[in-house]
Amino acid sequence: MRADRRLKGVSLGLAVCASFILGALAGRGMTVVGSSNTMKLAELVPHTVQFQKALDVASPTDLRPLATFWEVREKIKRNFVYPITDDRKLTYGAIRGMLESLDDPYSRFMTPEEYKDFQSESERGQFSGIGAVLDRHKDPDTDKWQIVVSSILPEGPASKTALRPGDVIVGVDDKSVEEMPLHRVVEMIRGKAGTTVKLTVVRKGQADPLEIVIERGDVEVPAVEYEMLPGKIGYIWLRNFNRQAPAKMREALTILKQQGMKGLLLDLSLDPGGILDVAVEIADMFIDSGPLVWIQERGAEPEPLVAHKDSLLPADLPMVCLIDHSSASASEILAGCLQDTGRAVVVGQHSFGKSKVQTVIELNDQSALVLTTAVYLTPKKRDIGEEWAQGKRGVKPDVELTEAEPDAHVTYQQWHDQQKAKAVEVLRKQMAGSAAAG
Repeated sequence: MRADRRLKGVSLGLAVCASFILGALAGRGMTVVGSSNTMKLAELVPHTVQFQKALDVASPTDLRPLATFWEVREKIKRNFVYPITDDRKLTYGAIRGMLESLDDPYSRFMTPEEYKDFQSESERGQFSGIGAVLDRHKDPDTDKWQIVVSSILPEGPASKTALRPGDVIVGVDDKSVEEMPLHRVVEMIRGKAGTTVKLTVVRKGQADPLEIVIERGDVEVPAVEYEMLPGKIGYIWLRNFNRQAPAKMREALTILKQQGMKGLLLDLSLDPGGILDVAVEIADMFIDSGPLVWIQERGAEPEPLVAHKDSLLPADLPMVCLIDHSSASASEILAGCLQDTGRAVVVGQHSFGKSKVQTVIELNDQSALVLTTAVYLTPKKRDIGEEWAQGKRGVKPDVELTEAEPDAHVTYQQWHDQQKAKAVEVLRKQMAGSAAAG
């Protein structure tokens, strides 16, 4: 697939955030853009995705390897003690088994019903569940797969409970989920607002597992929040890379420029990523020329997605980009681009470290396959999925902030405010240096 075809994206527009706050930032003097969308909280994974239609199977394709599958399928239909009333269950189960064999937590299958919900989530930002982002990785000590809470949405139901980022989910409603595929755990946790789910989690430093009951609910999460800080410092918090984000970013930048902005703090904290072409479109707002990101498919040379000389800010406007451990995927594309081109000083903590691209392939029966098909590289061709220090990957900040992580005594909002204040200090020094040089 060529790079220009890749830019027809749909995404998993994730709900994010590492936090324990009981409310959103509305009412704190910050303008909220795109707040009319009520989002039902989801439990998804960090990602960058694109979209394509499935091609018909070519006539010369050798179908002999499918003989065993078909034989087993027929044996089940004829001999299983209970009648099979829905052939789709067998087919979809086999597809999920194939994907599980890939050992890739980001590849998954969606039924027609799930795909329809997914499209709604991607376009309008509607989710249902507890408001947590989950990841699946291997325990380095046991080499077994674990379901880990990556982050928690500040406005969501989970933020009002004892659930914490880093918790390992071992049970859902008293059923073990150890070694279970991520999509199955997500399906067990998601549900209608007002219903409850019980999670059994293992936490580092705790001798016994914890049981946490969460009532599922709906919450409003804006795509973009912005305000003018003292000293004519523009502040924009980009919360996700959904279809609304580019227009909301342009609106925020335009208004802040009209108000006399002299420096910009772009906050990507808690942003789990989203649509590939949205990430490229937003990066294009800050960069005039050259590669914004490189996309490398299997067996191919990296292909650049380049800027179109339509940046919205003067090239000499001081800029800082704030990231944290929950800044993932499309967020890392943007942060890595700003860092490699020298457009912004990156401040905070190292980002999530996911450099894979998923393609959403719509199948003939309206189901869909989400398949990892490429790796993205920064403008300097860095793979942020590679470990650059013990246990660390992702975008490495130019200025690392080392404040303690939020815990039972410090809410995410308090912790984030500390990070934001430190980033403002870095920007003020940059602005002062720029003024002195001028």
